[in-house]
Amino acid sequence: MTKSIKISVLWLLTICGFAAHSICDVLPMFWGKNMAVVATDGNVDQGMIVFMMTLSYLIPVCGILCVLWKAKALKVINAVLAVLIGFFNIAHAFMELPSDNAGQYVIMPMMIIVGIVLAWYSIKYVRED
Repeated sequence: MTKSIKISVLWLLTICGFAAHSICDVLPMFWGKNMAVVATDGNVDQGMIVFMMTLSYLIPVCGILCVLWKAKALKVINAVLAVLIGFFNIAHAFMELPSDNAGQYVIMPMMIIVGIVLAWYSIKYVRED
């Protein structure tokens, strides 16, 4: 398997990890747990939604698009995005854990591993030329 395919698969695993993380957060609702956040008025901060969609979808898609072409600048952009996501995964796990949701103890460490491997392969991909 070529490095670009490996990097694309790791980006896809990142998207899947963010999706699984979100699903894991809302699953208790299906067993009757109240998911409402205490002391809020029900209004959703649109800036946070845009931020999370940027991290969980837009950046990985841009990373995949950068890997499709062999230009050095695109490889560097991919590596920067991969390192950014790797650091975010680590920071987010430290903010999220400990959690009362046991599923997060499976998802968050795997997100850290995928983020580190993605950054590693992306940096190696830049140095390959």
